[in-house]
Amino acid sequence: MHKTDMLGPRSNPVLEARCARCGKKAQVDDDMENVRCKQCGYSAKYDDYLETMKDKAVMMADDYQMNWDRNPL
Repeated sequence: MHKTDMLGPRSNPVLEARCARCGKKAQVDDDMENVRCKQCGYSAKYDDYLETMKDKAVMMADDYQMNWDRNPL
């Protein structure tokens, strides 16, 4: 018996990400080059995905700040 056989079946862990379009789980490929969502068909280069998500985070922070300025405690 080969040593790796004793370890049992190997699973390939998949890095998951939040889809930039629908918000469900998307998958990052093994090379960390592409992000794909099976639910809505979204696909992007990983670097472009990061920029999109960063922009969304900035917009969320700005929206939160504007709402806070309108309705402080």
